[in-house]
Amino acid sequence: MKLRLVLFLSAASLLLYACSKKSSTDTASTLNPWDGKYRIEGTLTDAVNATYTNPGPKEYLLETASPAQIKLISKDLGIPGHVISIGGSLSYYSQFALIVNFDPATNKITSVSNSYGQPSANGRTAVLDPSGVNTWDPVTKNIKIKYWLDETGVAGHRGSFNETWFYIGAR
Repeated sequence: MKLRLVLFLSAASLLLYACSKKSSTDTASTLNPWDGKYRIEGTLTDAVNATYTNPGPKEYLLETASPAQIKLISKDLGIPGHVISIGGSLSYYSQFALIVNFDPATNKITSVSNSYGQPSANGRTAVLDPSGVNTWDPVTKNIKIKYWLDETGVAGHRGSFNETWFYIGAR
């Protein structure tokens, strides 16, 4: 009986210790400087369907994907993606979500790609528009970015995004 009690207490003690330890992915040191909650505002022009527009301010999570890379997660969708308005109703481009690459020395955005593949299974690709500011401000933590959605079978760029990502706080 005493042996069972000792084994039970030892197991419980080990379990409590394990539960109290944070994993290395939970520590702030693993997050890059761009990680956080953001409100995205800006414009969307769709060359195929003019009723596809920006739905107004929406909240997103920018999750660290690597030391110089973030992945855009829509709070509305709960998955990587970008919410759009189609004639006033909320929707999204399927299999299209940004991964953004930064130069940590300059805070410039160096490239974007589609987290579902470049191209995705339905032919969608993300491309950085070099005419944009494409940078992160370390004081405000806001991001200005301009990019395109290219799609197989569509001449030119299907979608053109010109956005400001306003930092809300840590996620």
